[in-house]
Amino acid sequence: MNPRTLLALLAAFAILAPSVPAAPAAANGAASTRNLILLGGAAAAYLIIRHNHKVHEREAAHAQRQAAREEQNDNAWAAYRQAERAYQQEAAANAELQKEIAYQHSAVESQQKELASLGVRTGTDGTPALVSYGWGNV
Repeated sequence: MNPRTLLALLAAFAILAPSVPAAPAAANGAASTRNLILLGGAAAAYLIIRHNHKVHEREAAHAQRQAAREEQNDNAWAAYRQAERAYQQEAAANAELQKEIAYQHSAVESQQKELASLGVRTGTDGTPALVSYGWGNV
């Protein structure tokens, strides 16, 4: 028996003991009934204490599960926010790449116009035509 339970039983006896007169035990049914009431009260107090202990244990376990669930939700939201930031950074990097590609495209177009103004023949894809001397493309 743990110390709390023992203390509860002693408290129940201390509460119920003054209601029992300090008379010598009689061989009649009144003393027996009085003893049964005293023991029944102590047992009821013990059972109530044990029940309350179990209820508090269940409530603590429920609170622990709820806290773990909330922590998982917080972790999920943190992961979502981190993924959203990564997406925004990637979108910004893609925008910079699109600007670079647009600049390179305008540079290529200006070079093609310059080549055309100099009279250099270009292929269908805009590159200068290759000269062949019979041994393949050079």
